[in-house]
Amino acid sequence: MQDDVIRVVEAHLKGLGARDVSGSPFHDDIEFVGPVGPPIKGASTVRAVFTSFFPTIKGININRHIVDGEWCATMFDFDTTFGIIPMVDCIHVVDGRIMSIHVYYDPRPILEGMR
Repeated sequence: MQDDVIRVVEAHLKGLGARDVSGSPFHDDIEFVGPVGPPIKGASTVRAVFTSFFPTIKGININRHIVDGEWCATMFDFDTTFGIIPMVDCIHVVDGRIMSIHVYYDPRPILEGMR
């Protein structure tokens, strides 16, 4: 099960790093929660939000996965036009689909870069 969870998480993160989330295995009722703004719900809305980030994305370097059952915390370096931002995504995977993504990072480089 651990390998299955990691495969799902990596499919999403590698797609995000390549600026293509069309293959991200989102559940229809996915919830995305980040440090800025309200929670976002629904696969099409979450895809649209990730797509809006594409102009700033240069790549992703995954450092470590910590898996506990259906949950995976992934530490990675998000290479962006604002610099490299260390992140942790806590992702809940059920039956091969991502149910939720909770993102933890310091948003200051992005907020300052958008001024």
